[in-house]
Amino acid sequence: MNKKKKSIYTIGLFALLTVSVITLNNKQTDTEEAEMIQPEAVAASSLYPLMDKDWAVNYHVKNQRIYIENIIPRFSFQGSLTKAPDNQDGYIAVFINNKWRMNANQSMFILNKMSPGKHKITLQLKKKDGSDYGLKKNIVVHIH
Repeated sequence: MNKKKKSIYTIGLFALLTVSVITLNNKQTDTEEAEMIQPEAVAASSLYPLMDKDWAVNYHVKNQRIYIENIIPRFSFQGSLTKAPDNQDGYIAVFINNKWRMNANQSMFILNKMSPGKHKITLQLKKKDGSDYGLKKNIVVHIH
């Protein structure tokens, strides 16, 4: 290889290495910034109180049974499993046609032996001591 080609090859290799080092450094800086921002974002998003919009209820009626599933982020039926200060725990008080029926201590449960007709089911989120979180969901079902 002649001297001119060798110097062009060396300059090209040097430029390629420089671009690679700069790119890697930028990616590392971006990753460090993302790691720094992410915990703050998670902490800030979990500080708000439990609200009605956070609670989703799915249900299915089959024969004289109602299968109910509750999805409630940051809420535990088993007590505080995590040490986060904003996690709540408790149970769901279940009312059928404004009469207490049961306390649900898990997110999914079945209401058995429902009589035919139209029923209003009210689910109230309660603290372990029985006091109210102020959240409730109403479902109207028809049993055939």
